[in-house]
Amino acid sequence: MNKIYGIITIFAFAGLMIPTSAMQVEAASDLDYMLIIAEKGKKHIKLKINEMQNSNIQDWKNQQVVLDIYDKSGYEIEQLEKAIENGDVKSARKLFISSMGKIKQISLMLNQIAVNKAQDEALPDYPQILKRYEMNVQKLKQMSQKLDADIDFSEIEHLLLLGKQNAEKGQNDQTKQVIDQIALKGLDINKHLASINQVNKIIKAQALAERYVDKINTLIVQAKSSGLLDVASQLENTKIHLASSNTTSQITKNIKIIIIINNNIKETQQKLRQANFDVDEIKLSQNQKFIGKLNQLETKAKFLHSEAIGSNAALYYVEKALSIIHDTKNNLDVSEGKITSKIKLIEGLLLKAEKIVRELT
Repeated sequence: MNKIYGIITIFAFAGLMIPTSAMQVEAASDLDYMLIIAEKGKKHIKLKINEMQNSNIQDWKNQQVVLDIYDKSGYEIEQLEKAIENGDVKSARKLFISSMGKIKQISLMLNQIAVNKAQDEALPDYPQILKRYEMNVQKLKQMSQKLDADIDFSEIEHLLLLGKQNAEKGQNDQTKQVIDQIALKGLDINKHLASINQVNKIIKAQALAERYVDKINTLIVQAKSSGLLDVASQLENTKIHLASSNTTSQITKNIKIIIIINNNIKETQQKLRQANFDVDEIKLSQNQKFIGKLNQLETKAKFLHSEAIGSNAALYYVEKALSIIHDTKNNLDVSEGKITSKIKLIEGLLLKAEKIVRELT
């Protein structure tokens, strides 16, 4: 019964096995460790093949198919080793996934042969098997509804009904054939659902990436306004990588970079504010404080002027702000209240221009 339970386990937990394998491959960053896993997998499956060849199973019809798949897997593992030696990470991972997939395929085929042998040696509890399969089908239905996959379950439901009827009549051979069909159909449905789930993950990740592109544009403006040109350049590169990302892992990696940069900008801005506070503490003259503020606004205005090309409205606000800045610098002998009012006016004009530029990007 243990070997019979094997095929049930494959069907019941196929949905867990497929994504788990993908997650493990994505997590494997050590290429040498990939090669170790692949070689151990090859060695293990070779022992299983030898055991099967030395057994008394007479109905091993797929022997040559298994051996052909094993040879292909061995060749890919050899290519994997070469790729690792050449430092070709992309090819190495691709070869690792492919070779392990073939090893897994062989394992499933050998397990199926063992299951068939066990069924020949002992009468299976077909009604119990069909009951478990029926529970698995219900789980697949729930997953299909959750993913809005619109999968037609009529065929597998018909097979379940047919299997029950055959089992009640004691038609074991026919029941076994129907159960095999249910297992294959269930695996196909599960594979399809896993594919839909992966696509949905990518779509959600890409939507998140698009939202972060807007965030990057804002951060770029902040970085340039603060004089952090290196940070702005790094953000530009990250923006390009994020826009071209097509996997959840790539998108997640770039978003983490953005979060770190955002924190760095905030820290730098805090230091600048603290520096300004220290300057106030040593009581700089009124004119020096205003000149410093006007220089900051002028730097920001010049940056926005280069970004506002193509928008007459934005250019109007920027050029008007620059005019007021120059006029204020040349007339610092007026009252503090007037200068403060002009600075607020300049800030308001630049804020309007910045908003227009942000909407354009």
